[in-house]
Amino acid sequence: MIAEKPWRIETVASLFLGILAALCFAQFFGIALDSEKIKMSAEHRELAKMALSSIFLDGAVLACIGLFLRENRISWSEAFGLEKARQPQAVALGVVAALLFVPLEMAWMYSAQLLLDHPVAQPLVEALQKTDLRLADKAMMGVLAVFLAPLAEEMIFRGILYPTLKQAGYPGTALWVTSLLFGAIHMNWIAFVPLTLFSLLLIWIYEKTGSLWASITAHSLFNFTSFAVLMFPAGLAPAIPLR
Repeated sequence: MIAEKPWRIETVASLFLGILAALCFAQFFGIALDSEKIKMSAEHRELAKMALSSIFLDGAVLACIGLFLRENRISWSEAFGLEKARQPQAVALGVVAALLFVPLEMAWMYSAQLLLDHPVAQPLVEALQKTDLRLADKAMMGVLAVFLAPLAEEMIFRGILYPTLKQAGYPGTALWVTSLLFGAIHMNWIAFVPLTLFSLLLIWIYEKTGSLWASITAHSLFNFTSFAVLMFPAGLAPAIPLR
């Protein structure tokens, strides 16, 4: 079970306001890249928008969390159970969770692919499916999706939002609000159900180990699998969620 967190509600509110501001700036940069003055192909423009938005937003989230922890006088290890002693067990459970869940998620997406003539893909997925993108471009997006995004998302959703709502006296609400919001932010309605269920699993392994290493590991492996499938132009790729 995760340890009780010492942060105050008002600092959590300030954190999420900071993240909301970062999201607005990320959208602004994306709009700026649409300017005709910037000469690049449509595919590279979309990829650049996604990369800069990811770097700016996820980087800003981690920076805001750093300030948040400093204000509450707690270390990263104490806040998220990142002590080395907990790492092996947490990582192992994260690997097992990902290996068990990914085939179920793939089956869901494959079924959706069969039922729908034109499944709606995320903009990032569409950009990665362009065959004329350089390998270096795809590798850059892979690093962002497999390492940076899971780290930022796990700290904000499972690391801060979930325990804050739980400690306020609403454990059931904490579980479902965190998971439904996690499913919704990926903006892929086909993947909403499996992503929500995945969030429930991530919360369970976090509670089981008391370490965010578990959910970070499972999330990273989930994104790695999705990214690997996206490298193939056919099959499940158009509908697979990423991030």
